[in-house]
Amino acid sequence: MTDTLDAAIADVVGALDAIADPVERYQAMPSVKTKVDDALRGVRQRIALELHGQGKPWREVGQLMGNVSAQRAWQMSRGE
Repeated sequence: MTDTLDAAIADVVGALDAIADPVERYQAMPSVKTKVDDALRGVRQRIALELHGQGKPWREVGQLMGNVSAQRAWQMSRGE
C-alpha cells in the first residue's frame, strides 16, 4: 500500500478514535464500514469501466480484476 493510502486509513481510524465515548465509538464503526465499502464499490466500478473502455473484453477485464468471470466483471461495472 502506498503512504497516501496508509495516511487516509489512519485518518479514518483517527476520526473514530476521536470519539470520546467508547460505546458511541463502537456504534459508529458499522456506519464507517458501510461508507468505506460503498466507496470501494464505486472505485471497483470505475476500474471495470475504464478497462472495458480501453477496448478490453469483459473476459479480460475479469481476469485483470482478480480472475473473475466476464459476467462478474460486467456486474462490477454496474456497481453490483
